[in-house]
Amino acid sequence: MHLIYLFLLSIFVSKADGNSRKTIFQCDQHFDESQPEGVIEFPSLPKQLALSHGVNNSKPEQQYNLQCVYTFVAGSRQRVRLEFDHFLLSGSSENCDIEYVDIYSEVESVDEDILSSALGGRYCGTVAPHVRISLRRVMKLVLHSRSTNHEDNHGFRAKYSFIPEDKFIAGEPVGGKKCSFIIDSSDRKIGTLYSPTYPGTYPHNMHCSYLMKAGRGERIRLFFTDFDIFFGGEHCPYDSVTIFDGPTPASPIIRKVCGLQQRMEVYSMGNSLLIHFNTTHPAKSDPRGFIMDYEFSTRFVNIDKLLNKQRGVTHIRGTECDVRVESNRETFHTISSPNYPEVYPANTTCTYIIHGLQGEQNLEKVILTFDSIAVLSFDTSPATAPPSADIDDIACPSAWVGIAIGEGNMKAVMSSTDDSTFDVTLCERIPPNSPLLGPYISEGPRMVMQFGSTETRDDNISPIGFKATIEFKTDFGVTGESLGTSNECKFRFTSSTGFFNSPRYPANYPLDTNCTYYIVGQPGKEILLHFEQFALSGNTDNNCNDYLDVYDVFVKNGKEELRRKERYCADTFPGPSVSAFGSHEMRVVFTSGSSGTANGFKALFEIRTARKEDVPRGEAHIRRGAYRCGSVINSTSEKPNGLIISPNYPVKYNKDVHCDWQINVKEGYQVLLKMEAIDVEGEMTSNGASCQKAVIRVDGGPRSEYCGTKREFFEAYLSPSNSVRISFLTAPDKVNGLKGFNLSWTEVKNLSGKDENVCKSDSLYLCTYSKLCIDAKLRCNGLDNCGYGVQDDTDEQHCSLKEKTGDRTVVIAAVFCGITFVLICIFFLYLFKKKLERKKKSKRKNDTKHRQRQPYRQQRPMHKQHCDSSELSPPATSRFVHHDATGMMPPIQLHQIGSSSRDMYA
Repeated sequence: MHLIYLFLLSIFVSKADGNSRKTIFQCDQHFDESQPEGVIEFPSLPKQLALSHGVNNSKPEQQYNLQCVYTFVAGSRQRVRLEFDHFLLSGSSENCDIEYVDIYSEVESVDEDILSSALGGRYCGTVAPHVRISLRRVMKLVLHSRSTNHEDNHGFRAKYSFIPEDKFIAGEPVGGKKCSFIIDSSDRKIGTLYSPTYPGTYPHNMHCSYLMKAGRGERIRLFFTDFDIFFGGEHCPYDSVTIFDGPTPASPIIRKVCGLQQRMEVYSMGNSLLIHFNTTHPAKSDPRGFIMDYEFSTRFVNIDKLLNKQRGVTHIRGTECDVRVESNRETFHTISSPNYPEVYPANTTCTYIIHGLQGEQNLEKVILTFDSIAVLSFDTSPATAPPSADIDDIACPSAWVGIAIGEGNMKAVMSSTDDSTFDVTLCERIPPNSPLLGPYISEGPRMVMQFGSTETRDDNISPIGFKATIEFKTDFGVTGESLGTSNECKFRFTSSTGFFNSPRYPANYPLDTNCTYYIVGQPGKEILLHFEQFALSGNTDNNCNDYLDVYDVFVKNGKEELRRKERYCADTFPGPSVSAFGSHEMRVVFTSGSSGTANGFKALFEIRTARKEDVPRGEAHIRRGAYRCGSVINSTSEKPNGLIISPNYPVKYNKDVHCDWQINVKEGYQVLLKMEAIDVEGEMTSNGASCQKAVIRVDGGPRSEYCGTKREFFEAYLSPSNSVRISFLTAPDKVNGLKGFNLSWTEVKNLSGKDENVCKSDSLYLCTYSKLCIDAKLRCNGLDNCGYGVQDDTDEQHCSLKEKTGDRTVVIAAVFCGITFVLICIFFLYLFKKKLERKKKSKRKNDTKHRQRQPYRQQRPMHKQHCDSSELSPPATSRFVHHDATGMMPPIQLHQIGSSSRDMYA
């Protein structure tokens, strides 16, 4: 209540006219070193006090204005600390018009006009200001209120105190600068550095500089126990702490940080560090700054000795002994523990990040081999058993060497957390030639190794620690046995099934690369090859910039002979392929140019029992699940042409089909091939073909492979000799199974530009335009046997006489059949008529017989006592029953009436 009395004593009342009367309360307070600590309060304005000054709460237009200025003045070499434990004012953080508190924590003197001072923050609502520490001796707090809220908990409560400013003086101040210090190791080796007003909200628009100087041979360690700087973006464009690895801002930057950081540790590489702390005017978040422990010492790892002046081995700036080892393309490097071969230091952790080359042209893997390991724990006996992959701190409590190969483990080690796990953990003294010494091979181009020690132990045997060799070897990402040197892309495959791919598949293959794949089977075997993916880069002019060559390999007298089957470029997706008869090895060569790249290819192979004959001479048969078909076709005078159809045509073909046909014609003749129908899965264009699952091949043909459903892409083909070979293959895995194909062949002699008299014979026919000489029997057979190079169907245009003769024969036959049919119909109609007449005559005779008159019969006498209708004569009974509609008996004509009857009527 004493504070209320102070308010009452300091009230100054001014009154205006009655309609707009307002009451203004002014209550300023001053606190100095005479009261080194205390509490300030702003309770709700007592209701009776408001009424006594003419304020009516029921009339919103009558309000009061309140302004209170709290001034705090600390003693010499002191600061003001203000901390709120209760805060509830009107308004919200977005709207502080009715009631708010302004804090000025950067005031230089008591007499300074607060209107010209930097505003430290404006607060209202329920969010209290953070702890505040003045930048100098003076702090001011100003309360503005026009509120009529008189709830019991309305207002604020804060504790103030005056604290020494010694901890904010980091070192020797630099003259003329408000927040610049030099911290020298000659003054103190270990200390703590606070941001200007920590833990209070740091000032706005401020720059602080801390230059740390160590002695010769010393390094500097910084450890931030608390770090809270306004986060304005990824690169900290507003508030930040920048640490330079040297004495000037031109020195390399170790880190530039902002936001919230936990247990951040930084080491200098040399004997000096420069720290810059910059603030702007961030959004209201009340960041508190930082507190940092520092140490100058010679106990930290000697970086120069650790690196040993190796090219590609560098210190990771800001760490004590973390090392990055980078390949210079197929290079060797050496790494070791600190102080090797002497005892390593205690409480030291060094991480070795090993990077192989990875880019458009390179993909390397890491091979790590230890020369020696003596990382001793409590048990100093030699290690004889292989450690398990899950060795933990219990197995190696004092020191360890951990190797992270998997991606997840590498990330855990790099995150610098206590949850690091390794694929392999090693410790103790490992004997020479032990498999524990390696080699350890990375899964990709990177490996991470970590050495850690909590204490040191010496078994009086040198060396102590570890030393390892790192080799970078090109990794093409291809399975199989590697041949040649490490940077040669040569691989051999001997398993019964497998696959191979372009370098780095499914990533893009590198430029200017040549890879050779050896698929080797034993004698009596053959190789089936098909592709799962194929995507090469090609030039705009359709040149074969990148290509794949497939060879059959024959071995004769110990010498290899390569026969190229086909070259595939960007416009083709290869179909299934089988090694040539007698060849049990295939060789695939991939070549990429100097521009353009793509995903490349993946090929599958199968080494299986070879076929017994090159071209089947018997019937089709099933061989190890594969359908083997085809035949040798020899033309004859009776068979100068024929058809070749796929298995089951026009029913769907199956998977794993291998058919070969060999067509032989007479010497001096050639084979003309024409596609009559094609329905094979895949697609053909004018420039290429994609025949992944099924393919038709014609040796020497204008195209290497045929498939699809468009017959026009299969142009008529004339073999260069009197023999031609056709093959049809489907993939061994799932196929769609379309109808297949129908291919016609014809024996012809090409007389274009030659003597045409050789075709002047009744048994031969000379095509008018193509100048092909064919057998005369092929004329008018419904097939175009002349078209080659030009449209020529003259063998089917001289068939008019035969057509007319044939039409006349058909007409005569039709007339004869028609007359015969009519005569038969007339005969049967005649028989039917006779039978009908006989039937009618028989019926008339029967009707006449039934109409003859019956003899008269005497009626019974009617003088009986009972006149029962049942005793009447039949005619009388009939007349009695069938009376007319009126119910009257019709008159009866009596033919003869006896005496007794006359008497009765009388």
